Amino acid sequence: MSAPIRAAATTADGTCWHCQEPLATAVACTACGAPQPLPSDVDLFAVLGVARRLVVDAADLERRYHDASRAVHPDRHQTADDRMQALSLVASSAVNRAYRVLRDPIERGRYWLAAHGEVLGRDNNTVPPALAETVFETQETLDDFRGGRVGRDVVVRAHETLASRLDGLVRELEARFATWDAADPSSGPVLAELKRRLSEIAYLNTLVDDADEALGA
Repeated sequence: MSAPIRAAATTADGTCWHCQEPLATAVACTACGAPQPLPSDVDLFAVLGVARRLVVDAADLERRYHDASRAVHPDRHQTADDRMQALSLVASSAVNRAYRVLRDPIERGRYWLAAHGEVLGRDNNTVPPALAETVFETQETLDDFRGGRVGRDVVVRAHETLASRLDGLVRELEARFATWDAADPSSGPVLAELKRRLSEIAYLNTLVDDADEALGA
């Protein structure tokens, strides 16, 4: 059974710890401006107040980020008491992390997986079947280049091909988000497909890095 995403924690009754007014947002009180206490595993969707789904409106996300960032920025609370300053640092960090993760489709997908108990392998050592031929050809090309058997232009072309395919996989991933949201983005089949696609992207990104390293050397 997948683990639920944890909601932002403020006070037990949903009121501000500082002025006891009802809270409209997770990170700061709109009545008194006080940053609110957040757990370390706070739901990043709740931090910016966006719907918990895979499709995210980029313009809306950016607007919410700037609003939240201004509300909890440490400079705004530098003359407040120690607790308020400490809370502003934690909230500001959470706001920045939420924006960084949610604006990127790959990071958003990884976060969605982790929030439902699925995590990609740390080193991603298993070659995805769809990439087996590409992996073999790329490794052979890089070995030949390091051994002086092919020129730099061959690696440059291979790098361009890999980068183009990587971009295509990311676009395909993003295109699937709406379909998954319309079904059940927390279902087992969706999570399995999301994990497969992210694994392919991660492995292909490793190949791009390997080509970059070879060209740089």
